[in-house]
Amino acid sequence: MRRLAEAERPSVSEDFRPIEVRVYHIIREQILSGDLRAGTRLIERELAEQLCVSRTPVREALRKLDSEGLIRIIPRRGGVVSELSAHEVLDMFRILEALEVLAVEQAAERMDDAALSVLDGVDETDAAAMLQAVLVVANNRRLEEMLHGLLDLIRATARIGRGQPGRFQEAVEEHRRILAAVKAGDADTAARAVRQHVQRSMRAYESERKRPPRSDLGSAFDHLAEEDGR
Repeated sequence: MRRLAEAERPSVSEDFRPIEVRVYHIIREQILSGDLRAGTRLIERELAEQLCVSRTPVREALRKLDSEGLIRIIPRRGGVVSELSAHEVLDMFRILEALEVLAVEQAAERMDDAALSVLDGVDETDAAAMLQAVLVVANNRRLEEMLHGLLDLIRATARIGRGQPGRFQEAVEEHRRILAAVKAGDADTAARAVRQHVQRSMRAYESERKRPPRSDLGSAFDHLAEEDGR
């Protein structure tokens, strides 16, 4: 099993939350950051040794991660960081499209001076910040939880490189159109812009997946949810 990244691993003893919560967040962040990649085995004993804790909080953390879909617990083998097929990733894109359409529609419908102040100054190059601002305006807690959970799963399991020329700038322009429609209170236009954005992201993912692997990608692997290719 790959060791947790030493330089980035916070000390369990420096965190005052319950120990099982601390262990959960440490392992979860290692998965989301890519230090523990899809397919990596997670062995209770080794994790406990690395984190200087007993196996009980590690076991609880792995169960919670399994319930979130970030890992799979295999009987008598331990946990494995989730690895999705291309078909499953595309299915997640389709779910993402539906959820993001709902988010921008609700935000556009609730647009007023206070909502506009939330969206003003949002950096269109920062997709996560833009989505969070839209979700604040939409004011739908369940939708926010579902979207963040799905994006975390994509981030952990569906990595692609920055191999699509021009995709980043194209995505930024798509973000600008989405944001402009929401700020104008135009739910229909915002929904169409989101659908176009996600569908182009799906095509970029499929194109990148079919490319032969490059030996120089290394740590340059990107996460879909970080939006460089989405």
